[in-house]
Amino acid sequence: MRDKEKIKEIYEILPKLNCGFCGFSSCGQFARAVVEGKASPFGCKQNPRLGYRIGEIIEGKVPAHNYGHQSAPVSGPAVSSTPQALRQEVGALSQDVDDILARIENLKVRR
Repeated sequence: MRDKEKIKEIYEILPKLNCGFCGFSSCGQFARAVVEGKASPFGCKQNPRLGYRIGEIIEGKVPAHNYGHQSAPVSGPAVSSTPQALRQEVGALSQDVDDILARIENLKVRR
């Protein structure tokens, strides 16, 4: 099976929510990354069990290296040295929370 066919077949079984929890902005990008070996077949956080079916589609060819988009990045416990830097960090974190809440609301509206 050609790569384009594999991508299409994987995309067809995905939930198509484009939630981004896999680390990609769309289910199509996730499907392409899996076929290219850049993401784990078990990367769909909406339905991780799809990984078994995706593994069959890619014929069990799962790279042995770490996937760059398998899980959300986690930053270490950095402490700002100035009040201004702290305000910037809090502002960035607040924006991240707002973005996550907006995604959740979008998922609710779609259902």
